[in-house]
Amino acid sequence: MSYLPKEQRRSEIIEAAIDVIQHQGLAAATVRNVAKVTSSSPGQIHHHFDSADALRAEAFLCLWQRMKNEFVSQIKTTSPIETLIANLGGCANAEIKEDFARLYKDLMEASRMSATMQSVLIQIMNNSKTKHAELLKAAQEAGELHKDADVEQVAMSVLALSFGFGFMKDIGFTTVDVHEIVRQQINLVNRALSCPKGTNQTV
Repeated sequence: MSYLPKEQRRSEIIEAAIDVIQHQGLAAATVRNVAKVTSSSPGQIHHHFDSADALRAEAFLCLWQRMKNEFVSQIKTTSPIETLIANLGGCANAEIKEDFARLYKDLMEASRMSATMQSVLIQIMNNSKTKHAELLKAAQEAGELHKDADVEQVAMSVLALSFGFGFMKDIGFTTVDVHEIVRQQINLVNRALSCPKGTNQTV
């Protein structure tokens, strides 16, 4: 193994772990397997990462973000609301959609056995919520969403609608207030049904 500066070596290890995750699955990204790819020893891997979980977590987040960026770049719309809907609806590219599904399944299994990987899942959920809120804020500015709407609340509602309350509770997504989200949805229905016929009300 040739000498490389510390940060460059660390990046090389992460890239190797990403390669293993992509081709063999998350569980296969062990210190020993990654060491083989980089032609190094397990001890050298541990010099940069405290554990296999720490390595898997960083590599997975990096890979997920790359795939997410690629997916988002394929969304062809200038409407923030339509972008949000397309984001939630999944990628039209069958290969990317299959890759996401496989990675997500791997992460779900790993999160049940590892607190580190559970934190990765929660981080991905938080990142999704933040992105949803950004799109909803842009929708307000574009006149697609009522100016008085609480974008943080709506973003959380969208997340709960997509994944379900039970799932979010199971993974320890503690920012979920089920009662508040349900109350908000009931209020939206009541407001919509209270509109006089023939009129439109942006909510």
